[in-house]
Amino acid sequence: MIAESNIYKIIRYVVLIAAAAFVIIPIIPLVFMAFKTGVEFSSTSVFTPPRNWLNGYNFSYAIRVGDLFSSLATTIIVLAVSITIGVNFACMVAFAVQRFDFKAKKIIMLLFLMTMFIPVVTTQVVVFQIIYRIHLVNTIGALILLYSGTGIVDIYIVSNLLNTIPKELDEAGLLDGANYFRIYFSVILPLLKPAIITMAVIKGIGIYNDFYLPNLYLIRGTKTLTLALYRFFAGLSTPFEVVSAAVLMAVIPVVILFLFAQKYIYNGLAGAVKS
Repeated sequence: MIAESNIYKIIRYVVLIAAAAFVIIPIIPLVFMAFKTGVEFSSTSVFTPPRNWLNGYNFSYAIRVGDLFSSLATTIIVLAVSITIGVNFACMVAFAVQRFDFKAKKIIMLLFLMTMFIPVVTTQVVVFQIIYRIHLVNTIGALILLYSGTGIVDIYIVSNLLNTIPKELDEAGLLDGANYFRIYFSVILPLLKPAIITMAVIKGIGIYNDFYLPNLYLIRGTKTLTLALYRFFAGLSTPFEVVSAAVLMAVIPVVILFLFAQKYIYNGLAGAVKS
């Protein structure tokens, strides 16, 4: 029995190490190439470390020519506004669904659930016509409007945390003369911090990495970071070591954010699964 348990433990660690290797191995050459000169890139293996780890030419070239700072600023604006609206909307919907009983409750939840089974691409013809009619094409307003929506996963994450908050708090607030708006903003919302951080990180990474919508709605002029990277290295003349530096700079903020918020992500996702 003990030997069998050890075998399962060994198999588990082997599988985890193999999965980690599949993720990490492609990143190592990217880091190496970002610090290499053009001569090094063409004369050495992708797994050969650079001779000078302080070589910043590729990064400065990518920032100067690729217009990465301006695109990053645009991405941050879209992120901040979209996440603020989307997370607040998800919290309000979850609060209404979890705390109140009304006739259309099951229908509303069913409609949210159905959106998971509808491919986004199939609706873009109609959505593009709407965005075009309200004159938001080529503006970040189109992205903010589309990213600000919420989904069934967000509602489940918040609802699960709301289940742990006793309804007696609501009743105590009502007895003190507070209305439900005051109870929500003053009592409930501060207690939803773990769920809010979880949703913000998940939605933020999705928006940060999205290429499809910016490429569809920002036809010219304004660019997000992913669109700037694509247009920057779409040209065949761009050195690959410079491309590697640009991609590495785009990856670093996401990695840092995940490292600081991973505890909330794991707890929030675990709660969504349990619910």
